[in-house]
Amino acid sequence: MDEKFKKLMADALEIDISEVSVDLSLDPEENWDSVALLSVISEIDNEYKLQLDGEELANCKKVSEILSLINSH
Repeated sequence: MDEKFKKLMADALEIDISEVSVDLSLDPEENWDSVALLSVISEIDNEYKLQLDGEELANCKKVSEILSLINSH
């Protein structure tokens, strides 16, 4: 996982970059709300020039699943 992606996730989840790992859980009750989701969609579009499906992204339970979505495009 590159630093650009780690920063993107840290900013979206409003956590310290040191907390971002592939095993980080995305919890709708804590950090994976609609604002974080929209932020990730926007930043992935800007940084990686990819348009991910919002529903697919919303169903991700870990950061590793977001990486898999990016890599599959």
